[in-house]
Amino acid sequence: MKYKVLVAEDEAIIRKGLIFSVDWQELGCSAVLEAGDGQETIDQIKKACPDIVIIDINMPVVNGLQVLEQTFEEYEYTPIIITGYSDFKYAKDAMKFGVNDYILKPVDFNELNEAVNNAKIERQRRLAFAALKSQELSLKNIDLLNALREDIVEDETVKKMVSFIKKNYAKKITVYDLSEAFNYSETFLIRKFKTEMKINFSEFLNRYRIQKAIWAIKNTDKYLHTIAAECGFKDYKYFNMVFKKYIGCSSREFARVIK
Repeated sequence: MKYKVLVAEDEAIIRKGLIFSVDWQELGCSAVLEAGDGQETIDQIKKACPDIVIIDINMPVVNGLQVLEQTFEEYEYTPIIITGYSDFKYAKDAMKFGVNDYILKPVDFNELNEAVNNAKIERQRRLAFAALKSQELSLKNIDLLNALREDIVEDETVKKMVSFIKKNYAKKITVYDLSEAFNYSETFLIRKFKTEMKINFSEFLNRYRIQKAIWAIKNTDKYLHTIAAECGFKDYKYFNMVFKKYIGCSSREFARVIK
């Protein structure tokens, strides 16, 4: 990954020195942007979405801490503070906005390089956390049955088949069982179900069972092999194979993400 850097400093000679005296390519940074005051910094952050913002506290129009206050939460960059102020109060205020490195002027470029490397690590951590939260939200809201629209099915036989599944999903179910229950041939039931539901009987059964397993993982503290058995999967390995087919991860990985 190449990191986009914004250098925000109102003194042009210092700003240009930061931009041209650092080997940004060597640091893994592909683009270096600049801003000369606080409002320009805000505009650049909103426009370019930099990964790392090197910012002076004492800038005209809007000061550095105000810039962080107005942009940090929404734009999720990693800030590095550069300032002539030695009062620790400024560093303490900056820490509220995720500032890990606080560099005093005149800038020591070895210290700056180290700060940029630290910022890259922090950026990777935040990106990984954001991806995890996104995955968590996606997994929490997953619905394997929503697209099937069983509510619009009008055929009474298929309605009975769906009802049979819902009542007996924890047991072993075959089309033969439904044939015996409803006094229709297996072939007739298979075709009728596929025509109405747009999905095979076994596919619907597996989806229903996995959806029930998802609910149990989210809402109970039962062991996964117990949940598998209670949802009609007597073979735990087969349960995980089916679970991964529909969810994209094992039941154990799913439980780790959402809990």
